[in-house]
Order: sequence, then structure tokens, then C-alpha cells
Amino acid sequence: MLKKRFLSALIAVLLCLVPFSVFADNAKNWYFKSAKDHAQPKVMGGMDLSSHNVLSIGSPNDKVVYLTFDAGYENGNVEKTLDVLKKHDACGAFFVLPAIIKSNTELIKRMANEGHTVCNHTYSHKSIAYMSKDKLSEELKKLEDVYREYTGQEMTKYFRPPEGSFSVDALKYLNELGYTTVFWSFAYADWDNKAQKDHSWAKKKILDNVHNGMVLLLHPTSSTNAAILDDVLTEIEKMGYRFGSLDELKSYADSIKGKTELTASKLLDEYKEMGIVYTENESAKKYVALTFDDGPHESLTREILDILDENDVKATFFPIGKNVNEHPDVMKAVIDRGHEVGNHTYSHANVSKLSPDKLREEITKTESLLRELGADPTLFRPPGGAYSRSALDTVDEMGYKYILWSWRLDTRDWSSPPADQVINTVKQNVSDGSIILFHDYVAKQSPTPSALRELIPYLKAEGYTFVTVSELIAF
Repeated sequence: MLKKRFLSALIAVLLCLVPFSVFADNAKNWYFKSAKDHAQPKVMGGMDLSSHNVLSIGSPNDKVVYLTFDAGYENGNVEKTLDVLKKHDACGAFFVLPAIIKSNTELIKRMANEGHTVCNHTYSHKSIAYMSKDKLSEELKKLEDVYREYTGQEMTKYFRPPEGSFSVDALKYLNELGYTTVFWSFAYADWDNKAQKDHSWAKKKILDNVHNGMVLLLHPTSSTNAAILDDVLTEIEKMGYRFGSLDELKSYADSIKGKTELTASKLLDEYKEMGIVYTENESAKKYVALTFDDGPHESLTREILDILDENDVKATFFPIGKNVNEHPDVMKAVIDRGHEVGNHTYSHANVSKLSPDKLREEITKTESLLRELGADPTLFRPPGGAYSRSALDTVDEMGYKYILWSWRLDTRDWSSPPADQVINTVKQNVSDGSIILFHDYVAKQSPTPSALRELIPYLKAEGYTFVTVSELIAF
């Protein structure tokens, strides 16, 4: 009898242990293995999770970095992070918790208003590895409800598991619930405010690991990150990388499910062949176009106009609608002096994040102001060079050409570098049919007038003729 009772008890214990062991084997923690010389790292040992709608790294052929941030609360550094992103016109994705939504609602609204993606990080910040589908749905919905209540907006369907803990079953549930799970291809131990890394060490750690398609995870509450982010983004840009959105990353991931890669550069090539996008025109031989973004500015634009007049040069200006509204007399001077005028949105919006209707509104508001002053804009330049298939199609439908600039001919004058740096950028990279990017609205001291006074005579001596963008692309 005792033997039977012992066996029954043993069987009961074993039965209790079976489901736990199954779940335990299924629980995983996200990881990556860094590679040398800026090569892409291997994530999760090469485990293929694409069928579960998982994002973790972008194209190996595209120099793009995706900035993501896990933000549970505000300590002053999240706001600093947003300031840096705005300075660089870089879009980011913020995975948030209820505390920061409730306590810092205006900050959360700012994220969305400035073109960032606000994403779900669960309601309770608990591991999802052992959650049932119903429990996971509850976690997601509770945070969605808080976000809607406090902001009046709908949260995007991107999700990041707390601490990178997950199970394949949980990923399956997330996919069934309409969510895309976002992991990362690089992160470092930055979350503990009591154990912050040395600034130089952290900066080097990040920059040494930059790679094509990088999904960078940072915690914006980190004092170290807040201190180094401006320098880090500047160096990443100098390395030739741009900053992409999660929507772009998802488009890439969707494209390779059928083993047909559609990188951002291939998307541009497609629209170049259609005669919608222009970055240069090699057929133009010894012709170049000077372009100026973000104006008009009361004094800087006028100074640039005088320099152009002195050298008998016509250029193309891409003004922001709100600045046209503030300085119509300056914009009128640009038009009256015979320069070409394009459209640069009304609010300097990130067009890759706008719906077609919102993008049309941005373009139409600026177009109306310019028409009142006598201009007839047919060229569009997106702030920060942002694009998406939706934006490209919308701009084309509105009758505009999508104008970017030539490779390595963003002078970055908006960041107030020394004039010599701007001059060298142009001298080292200009070629037949180049479109050169300057700005006639700079927050700090602008190097542009000094640079132009040297560059225009230099380029003329090199045999170049200055034309407007419309003239350049017509050759």
C-alpha cells in the first residue's frame, strides 16, 4: 500500500514538472555576437525567426542605422535624447511603459509629433516567455489603452520584449495579435543608473560596432548616453550612414521573405529610372547646381543672395513653409532675383513617417504660400533626405520631382563646422552634374557665406557652370 502511494505521489510530481520543463526549454534570451571591421553580427546564432514577424537587423548592403530606445521613465535624459535626435533630424523608435506615459505625457506626445515611433514594451515589464496568448494580449492592450487615454492617439504595432526574454510561442502569439517584434543587433550595459560607463569607453564601444542595417538599442535614461549621443550620431553620419525608421526596416524584412531583397538604395534606383528621384545628372558634364534648404532666414538668406548676385549665379532654394510665413519679404527677394524655388514641407516633417494625406497637407500649405509670392514650385526636397515608397508615390502624384543631392555633397553646414571643412567637402567630391546641399537657415554661426565666397570662384576656374536643379536634370 505504501509502495503504491509513493508511486502515485512520484507520478503526480513528475506530471507537474513536465509542463514547466517544456516552458523552461522554450524560454530564450536575445543575444548577438559582434563581428570585426563593422561587419554584421550574428544574432541568436543565426536562428531564423522571420516567420514570426521579428525584426533585429537590416540589409547587409545598406548603410543605415535604426535607432531604438527603451524608455520606462523620465529623469531628464529622455528629453535630452529627443533634443539630440531633433538636431540630427534622426527618427527613432521608443518602447515605452505606462509610467512615462502617465507622468510625462507631453514628452510622449513630443516623440510622436517629431516623427518618432512610440511602441509597446508591455504594461508590467514582465517576461513574456511564460505568458499565455490571453495574458500577453492583456499586457499589450492595457498599455494601448493608457496611451490612447493620455495622448488621444493609437499606439503603433511594434513590440519589444522586456529584457529580451521571449519564447517561440510568445513570438507566434504576438504575430497573431498583429504585432511586429523588434529586437536589436547591438546594445551594451547602459541601463543601470548607478553603474554608468565611462563616456569615452561607451562612445568607442558603440562606434566600433556600427554596421549596415544596425538596430541600435539604447536606454535614454542613461546619463552617459545623453552626454555622448550627439557625438555618436555625428560620427555615424561621417561614416556614411543614415538613420532609418522601423517601417523601412519592416519593408526590408517583408521583401526578403520571398528572398528578393529590396534595399532602400534599390528603391531609390527604381524611382530614379522612373524619372521621379534625382540625386545628380552625369549627362550634364561640367554643370553643377547649388541648393539651399530650410530658409528663408532674415539675415543669412539675404547674405547668400548678395553673394550669388555678385558672382552671377542662379541657385535653387527649398524653403520651409513656416519660415516663408514668418519671412515673406525674404522669400519674395529670392523669387524676384530669379532663383528657383522648391518645396521643403511646411514644418520640416519627416516624410517617411507621414500618411499620404498628411504629406499632401504639408506640401500644399507651403505651395500656397509660395504661389502667393509668385513662385510655381515643381521640385520637392524631403527634410533629412527621408523617403518611403508611400512618400515617393505621393510626391509624384502631386506633380513634383523628388530632389535629393549627390553622394558626399551634403556639406553639413547646418551643424556649423569650420568653413574650411565645408569647402573641402565640395572640392573633394564635386563632379559633373552634381547637386550640392547647403542651408540658408542655421541655428548657430553659419560657415556657408565664407565657403561660398571661395567655392564659387574655385568651381568656375575648374570649368563648372552653375545652373538651377530643373536646368541640371533637363540635360
